[in-house]
Amino acid sequence: MIAFRPLTAADFPMLTRWLAEPHVRRFVQKTPMSLADVTAKYGPRVRSEQPLVCHIACEDGVPFGYLQAYRNRDWADYAQIMGHGDGVSLDLHIGDPAFVGKGLGRAMLGGYVSGVALPHYAERRAYIAHDLDNAAALACSRSVGFRPLEQFLEDGEVKQLLRFEI
Repeated sequence: MIAFRPLTAADFPMLTRWLAEPHVRRFVQKTPMSLADVTAKYGPRVRSEQPLVCHIACEDGVPFGYLQAYRNRDWADYAQIMGHGDGVSLDLHIGDPAFVGKGLGRAMLGGYVSGVALPHYAERRAYIAHDLDNAAALACSRSVGFRPLEQFLEDGEVKQLLRFEI
């Protein structure tokens, strides 16, 4: 069973390790981040100084993944880039390589979008974007009900946008 708990500053060393894993570096964190970098980026999120929620996914109490959700209208620049100002957007990754390829991405995303992200913001629509060559992430998102929309350009890379509705 997947459980979600809020990200805390105590998680920063673990998150730093996860962001250095090759499978995460390929699609999520393409440039290396030190513990100081992670603290600078995620500290404001933990302290609720930015309008998003961040969680750690755990299986039987063991942390394995990171997720965040944010209302699109709170991040106007990103909403303009992706072309949708309604609903929420999600970002996630399985950080611990021992948990990759076990179907936990589907369970993590499905549980989070319906049980955490949409209820937290009282929204009915969620978006997620993936690199075009991230076949596993695209298949995972489709398997929990995200449907492909259009493609858009973010930081010089083409992304596939998908939408989930309840």
